[in-house]
Amino acid sequence: MKNYVSLWLGNFTEFDELEKYIEVKYDEDGDSIPSTFEREFKIGYYDRDLIEKDWILDAKDNIKELLMGFSYDDQLIKLFMDVKLCSNYNTIILIYNYNYIKDGKSINSVNNYVYELNFVGTAEYVD
Repeated sequence: MKNYVSLWLGNFTEFDELEKYIEVKYDEDGDSIPSTFEREFKIGYYDRDLIEKDWILDAKDNIKELLMGFSYDDQLIKLFMDVKLCSNYNTIILIYNYNYIKDGKSINSVNNYVYELNFVGTAEYVD
């Protein structure tokens, strides 16, 4: 079955900062409070079980090396191979079964003193 995957690359100072950034919290009624990631990029509804992320110590500018080890990495590497990276990145976020271009607000990047994150693109993969 064909589906979409959306990719963000960036830089965080450490893994714990990334964890805090994408952490969804809940209020006393059990309602979810969107993560900073969801708020900053104005992400629409997605299955929160279908997000993968990683933080690596040595930043890289090679899409193949950044995507190696993720689900469907053989497909993802081919799908995003034409993306020209103009920086080294140590953070990767993927949301499967989600088309950010169609379902989000298409904010391209967020940058502050602690982290930077850039939306790279959405691609269609076979599930």
